[in-house]
Amino acid sequence: MPSQNYLRQTLKGTTLVIASLLVLGIIPEFDLGGFHWKRVNILHDIFESKKKETAKVDSSQFTKPIYVDTCKIGVVCVEDYSKDTSGMNVFLSALDSSKKRIIRIAWFGDSYIEGDILLDPLRDSMQAIFGGSGVGFVPITSEVAGFRQTIIHSYDNWKTYAIVGNRDAEHPLGPAGFSFVGEEGNTVSYTPEKRIRLNNFPTAKLFYGNSDSAIVNANGNEIGLATVKSVHQRNLGENLSSLKLSVHGKADLYGVTMESKTGICIDNFSMRGNSGIGLNYVNEKMFRDFDSIHPYDLVVISYGLNVANEKSKNYDWYVRSMKPTIAMMKRAFPHSSVLVIGCSDRAENIDGELQTMPSVKRLIDVQRKMAADNGVCFWNLFEAMGGDSTMIRWADMPKHALANKDYTHLSFYGGRKVANIFLQTILYEREKYERRKRSK
Repeated sequence: MPSQNYLRQTLKGTTLVIASLLVLGIIPEFDLGGFHWKRVNILHDIFESKKKETAKVDSSQFTKPIYVDTCKIGVVCVEDYSKDTSGMNVFLSALDSSKKRIIRIAWFGDSYIEGDILLDPLRDSMQAIFGGSGVGFVPITSEVAGFRQTIIHSYDNWKTYAIVGNRDAEHPLGPAGFSFVGEEGNTVSYTPEKRIRLNNFPTAKLFYGNSDSAIVNANGNEIGLATVKSVHQRNLGENLSSLKLSVHGKADLYGVTMESKTGICIDNFSMRGNSGIGLNYVNEKMFRDFDSIHPYDLVVISYGLNVANEKSKNYDWYVRSMKPTIAMMKRAFPHSSVLVIGCSDRAENIDGELQTMPSVKRLIDVQRKMAADNGVCFWNLFEAMGGDSTMIRWADMPKHALANKDYTHLSFYGGRKVANIFLQTILYEREKYERRKRSK
């Protein structure tokens, strides 16, 4: 048997790999939707590539509103792009009624808010000031249940449909972007944390849809679910020390809300990997019907981490989808203040140096413009955090770092920091609102 020439095979294979890499190096960088192709250049260290100029943004196209009051030092104010600069008035005026009724905030966002890292300290502080208790909305299953510190949450035997994941027209997505279908032996359990304002469930309500006379077992009590197509709610009890559910029959379950009857409630509608465009997978009628039974005073739209990347210079693709998404949310929640929050700081290793992504500032300008075009409010989180390199400083703190080493997400300490920054903004906006009201 003749011996094989392994050297020849190795040389042929190596030549093929190098040739392939050289061909890939010819393809220039480009963006396609949210996908970014980064040029492969194996000769970079031999022939230094020409530095590309950072695309400039024409700041003249982003007109900031004229404020009735100037913003005090240390606070980044809300930019109000409504026609009469009353965009936050629904929410700010509602705060005066917090002792008499529930004041709800819906916060739609990505992994920046998951696990209640940001919204737990914000919720707790606002409830301490304006009253209220309870964790708000919790889905049936959650990939962050293991580290969420505002509720003890466990579940088994559920099929999940989601904005980011599997979708099925027969299982319409609920207001949080999920739909859950019980499989054989399904259960879900919620237990309060032993903390002030979280240590029981003042009221518990189940949200569901697409039901055909299903039965829910709640703490041993069988409760019938009405035959409905869109979202519906079912009271499960008051002052509960825990809640265990299972469903029998056809129904899409969306989640449970645990809230008091007065004060502040903040519902966390986070979804990892969502750019915000995914909200379009939820039918506008679903949002409208949800708002009719569970109305909000403030709707926050907070995305950007899954859009910004190192080389993006053109966000036209994002504007084409996200601008009408903001318009849809404004229509779906017609009695709410709507606040778009710009992308937070995010750092990346660029040419061997950690620095704020240049594209983050371009994205923020685009988000501001989309808010202005829709006549809603905008808040510059990037500026409020401290601007350039904030995430680097926060993540590199030797003790109690405010950010993780991915230079993108907050730590629990950072969540408290940003929550306080936002709270100070809201309190100052309320002060300005009261001042304007007195002057009239």
